[in-house]
This record gives sequence, structure tokens and C-alpha cells, in this order.
Amino acid sequence: MSRDITSQMVDAIEAPVVHPFFALWIDLPDPVAVWTGTGPINFAGVDWIGAGGVGSLDTIGEDTDGSATGVKATLLNIPSEFRDDIADQAQRGSAMQLWFGALNEDLQTITAVKRVWRGRVDTYEVVDSGNSIAVTVTGESRARDQNRPAIKRFTDEYQQRKYPGDKFFEYLPQMAEVSILWARGDQAGASAAIDVGGGGRGGMLGAMVKMV
Repeated sequence: MSRDITSQMVDAIEAPVVHPFFALWIDLPDPVAVWTGTGPINFAGVDWIGAGGVGSLDTIGEDTDGSATGVKATLLNIPSEFRDDIADQAQRGSAMQLWFGALNEDLQTITAVKRVWRGRVDTYEVVDSGNSIAVTVTGESRARDQNRPAIKRFTDEYQQRKYPGDKFFEYLPQMAEVSILWARGDQAGASAAIDVGGGGRGGMLGAMVKMV
């Protein structure tokens, strides 16, 4: 991250007083866009809702073997009226992003912001405490896909998921039961033609005449 950090972010980090924040975005049918402050803010073309805090946030980095680690964020104090809506929408594989930013002294203006991680939702958990709920979302980096085999199937069902409307494999199952009859020439007639005229040049000439 340090190699492509912006000058605005450097200035914000090196300031005498830093007011950092995190923001979490999940691509659901009704997208989730929350940040760790209060009130609404806007950046990256998205309106973010203040969640008031994050219960926990795992470290972003790599294991000793170079494999990418995931991210787990816990959002607290979410009104319980959203419990069913969140549970119905949450699904594994949804795009997920984590942003880091800094505010100025009045805590209202964003001085710098940067996306620090992106991946997909792996698991989620909703805990209802009565008046509010806590949502824990675990995401995994896209880099983990490098360790998974790419499974592709030559079936109509798989083709329809990738390319809806493509009928290339539509009749593939029936083809396995089809008997293919290859055309065969009159081998007996061809043998007789070659024997006409005997051996030598005369025999070859007779064979050619017969075949024509």
C-alpha cells in the first residue's frame, strides 16, 4: 500500500493530530455502505452512513507462506429493525471493500481516503441483543482464488451460467448416444479394377482405365 499512497494521505498521517476512520462497502441487492463515524458522508461516488463504531477489525496482510489473509469486521449498534433485511440479503461471494480515510480537525471534511482491501464475503453472523444487532462479516481476498482449481464443465447448465442463451452444448448429452455411420467405398470393385491387365505397365494402365 505504501508504494501507491497519495500525497494527501501522507500529509494526513504525518499531521500532529490524526482523525482516522474506516469504511465498509458490501455489494448486496441493497448495498451496505457504512463508516465508523457519525452522520452521512460522501466519497468515491457513494453515500456512506455513520455506524458509530466497529467492534473489531482483523489485520490486513499475508501469512508467512505468502497466502492472503481475510478481513473480519463487526458492526455494532445497528437498529434491530434491519435484522431480517440484512439476513435476507447477505450472501456468500458478494463483493466487499474496506476503505481507510482521515478527517480534518472539525471531523466533517475528508482530507484523504484510500481503498486498502477488496475481496468477497465468506461468512456473516447476526447477533440480536434486543434493541440493536451486531453484524460480523468475514471476507476473503481475491488472491485466495489462486490456490483454488478452476473447475469448468462442458455442459449446457454450466454454459448457460456463463453465457445465457448460448446453445453450443444444448445437444451434447444426446450426442453420446448417437451412432455415427461413416461412408464406405466399394472395396471389392476397387480390388478388381487394380487386377485388370495383369502386372507391369500394362496392368497399371488397365487399372487406371478401369477406375476412370
